[in-house]
Amino acid sequence: MKRFASILILVLVGTLPSLAALPPHYQRQAEIEAVLEAAVEVLGISKPVDGVSLVEADRYEVRFGDCTMMVRIVDLPGKGGGMVGPRQFSAMPEAPRCPPVK
Repeated sequence: MKRFASILILVLVGTLPSLAALPPHYQRQAEIEAVLEAAVEVLGISKPVDGVSLVEADRYEVRFGDCTMMVRIVDLPGKGGGMVGPRQFSAMPEAPRCPPVK
């Protein structure tokens, strides 16, 4: 009976959902997707994005035409309990910057 209880506990533990941090390349992909979504929200479809560059940790530069826009990655408050899992974040765009028109 003890053996059956041990096996049952192992099976139940194995069926619990597991949360883990994303591997670095998947985390970066998730951040770039969020940066693009935030940029398109601000720029609309009339100004297509030409490129995205990571300029420092959690800070991306979005290029469109002769203009640029910075987008910061900001951590969201955790759901508590010190649980391990994928990083919860939001992309916060800053105002676009364009060179003066001559």
